[in-house]
Amino acid sequence: MTELKLPPSVRRVVEICRSLGFKVFLIGARALEFYGVVRHTADWYLAVDQPFTVEVRDRLTEALRGAGFAVQWRKWGLYVDAAGVHVDINYAPLILDSEFISRCREAEGVFIPSPEDLVILKLASGERKDVEDLKKLLRLPLDLTYLKKRALQAGLDRELWKIWRRVHGTRL
Repeated sequence: MTELKLPPSVRRVVEICRSLGFKVFLIGARALEFYGVVRHTADWYLAVDQPFTVEVRDRLTEALRGAGFAVQWRKWGLYVDAAGVHVDINYAPLILDSEFISRCREAEGVFIPSPEDLVILKLASGERKDVEDLKKLLRLPLDLTYLKKRALQAGLDRELWKIWRRVHGTRL
């Protein structure tokens, strides 16, 4: 596993979210780096543990803007310019439950999902870059019982099996 180093501006965004009572999760390519899967990106993707209600959105926006960050509302959450660093803050309701949280690792004030839960996040996204990340993740030692269960719960089991076959040449 790789050591996590948040840039100061991203660390400040995390601190603001935590000061408002949110658990903060590192998702996306930066979370993969924690497990040795590297895809270079300048962006940071965070998720919080509360749905994006108008109240949550407004509290986060006010606090971030009060700290000097530029914030834009997007359909999936908030786009934050953190001193020239792009940070997306969203909510991942598909998998965010007590089992997901219990399997996370904590570093620098953020929770990093297990590699199995990152597989599910990548499957749910379906973007080309995420499918490529997914193929790399599937080469790691994984808890296959947990992975199968989560894929089935998310309704993504068929997608997982197809990609697994491409990566491993066998059935999952």
